Amino acid sequence: MGRIDRKLLSGIRESLAKLADSLETAPIVFIDDKGDHWMNLTAEKFISGKGLSKNDFMQWIKIGSSHLHNFIYGDTDISLMKFPGGGALAFLRHNEGKADSEPCNLTKREVEVLRHLAKGHSNRQIAEMMGITPGTVNTHLDNIYQKLGCSNRSMACLLALRNGLLRPLHRTLQCKKT
Repeated sequence: MGRIDRKLLSGIRESLAKLADSLETAPIVFIDDKGDHWMNLTAEKFISGKGLSKNDFMQWIKIGSSHLHNFIYGDTDISLMKFPGGGALAFLRHNEGKADSEPCNLTKREVEVLRHLAKGHSNRQIAEMMGITPGTVNTHLDNIYQKLGCSNRSMACLLALRNGLLRPLHRTLQCKKT
């Protein structure tokens, strides 16, 4: 084993030791390759202390973990460490409102459409769930794309997840264009 390999292994060992030390003190969620999850007591307290729905929060972590390494949910930064072969650790940290630097003024209905979109629903499914026509869904999507500065549903979802636009509270959002 060469010098670089020993240095690399040493760094990995140190990182794993720090991770082991933080398992009880830092809010951490583990998601396995099948999508099942477990969280430590610190993560449970962190989530409940913010008044968040545990199920809704976990759903967004799972959606985000399939596409991103870092994203925001409300006032929580989520950083993922993905494992070869599947599974990930999610590290939770309070942020200082980084997502709200420029206004885009998504309406409550646009946020609702964006939430359904991020969950993978079709325009027809969104229309049925919201009690509106597919044409109205298209109008909302056009408004969302224009306000976010993107041109398709995939980019809208990624921007929403990465920048914390899908907040746990239903209210008009201020968001950052990228």
